[in-house]
Amino acid sequence: MTTAFVFPGQGSHRAGVLTAWKEHPALAVLEEVGEGLGRDVRALSDDPGTGGRTADAQPAIMAASLVAWRGLSDAGVRPDVVAGHSLGEYTAAIAAGAFSVVDGTRVVAERGRAMGEACAASPGTMAAVVKLNPDAVEVLVDGIDGLVVANDNAPGQVVVAGDPQAVAAVRARAKDAGGRALPLDVEGAFHSPAMAPAVDAVRAVLADVAVEDPEVPLVSGATAREVERADPLGDALVAGILSPVRWREVQLRLAERGVTHLVEVGPGGVLAGLAKRTVPDIEVHSVATPDDLEAVVDVLAEVATVR
Repeated sequence: MTTAFVFPGQGSHRAGVLTAWKEHPALAVLEEVGEGLGRDVRALSDDPGTGGRTADAQPAIMAASLVAWRGLSDAGVRPDVVAGHSLGEYTAAIAAGAFSVVDGTRVVAERGRAMGEACAASPGTMAAVVKLNPDAVEVLVDGIDGLVVANDNAPGQVVVAGDPQAVAAVRARAKDAGGRALPLDVEGAFHSPAMAPAVDAVRAVLADVAVEDPEVPLVSGATAREVERADPLGDALVAGILSPVRWREVQLRLAERGVTHLVEVGPGGVLAGLAKRTVPDIEVHSVATPDDLEAVVDVLAEVATVR
């Protein structure tokens, strides 16, 4: 039996996601997050406006995921492989032992800041195209200037990004092709050329922190292949700023590796839902609250994966 931990991106943030943890011992990880961030992440997490600010949403959702991860770790649950959706790949790198929590938070704080500035400099948006296969979406994108595929999330769900006019154009074309394009409430066109100004900033902060070889393989969202050394991991994290997130392929790769239990570590339930559609033979779990933690630890203990 093989266990994968997967970590959500900033779109899964909701105000108050830490409330359910109350005084749980896993909250101790927030001290390390605060050290790397330089401010109170609990206050940030509770702020209703955080989700709309990239610079704040990225460290906030990472913090919530790290609390769930620390709870699993303290219970003795360890992954055999990890992955993360967009921002979640940085959380996965911490879980894999490639970063300390403090250093990983420093990197994510700079990533969020730089990407927030890029959003302001190049206004853009995103839409989820549903009921069409990736090839059909590629045809739509090829016909619209300023539009790119940003996420290939699951069968029948591909996210596109670009300037507002381009995203508006794809809505009509998707309908004509038999699908739908649903606008997303995001600050900018993530995983598109609009994020190019953030690349150098993230590369610089990565050069200033200690990056170690992962203790377990990390499946990259940019390549859908394992990363097992420090240097290629840093390259993959930087590439992921502009590259589309190949999440459907990441999930298929986890299945190819023999993963039998997939645990979404953090709030939202988005990745668990995608997994049920993409790799239905894998048993899927979510840990967003202490109650979830207890239930998942009990299940995994029964199949002898707590070690």
